[in-house]
Amino acid sequence: MAKTLLCKVSEVRVGALKQVETGDGREVCVVHAESGFFACRAYCPHQGTALCEGSIDGTTLTCLEHLWQWDLRTGETLGLAAERLEVYPVKVENGSVFLIR
Repeated sequence: MAKTLLCKVSEVRVGALKQVETGDGREVCVVHAESGFFACRAYCPHQGTALCEGSIDGTTLTCLEHLWQWDLRTGETLGLAAERLEVYPVKVENGSVFLIR
C-alpha cells in the first residue's frame, strides 16, 4: 500500500476544506467532515470551479458555482449534479492525512 502525505490533521479544522498538490501533479480537495477526513478531485467536473471554495454538510460536498452536490463517501451525485465526483481513499495516521493508493 503506497501512501502520499496530503496534510497534517491540525491544518484542516472540522467543516473546512483544503486544496493540496500530491507531488505528482494531481490536485486534491481534503475535507474534514464531522465523521472524518475525505479527499476528492480539486475541481468540479462541471465547469472546473475549485471545490475547496464549496461547502460541506455532513458528507455532502456542494460546489458553490452551480450547486452541484456529491456524497463524499462514494462520489455519487446528489441533487442537480449530472456527473460523479472522483473520490480517493485516505488514512489518518500519526496526526497526518494520507492518500492511499
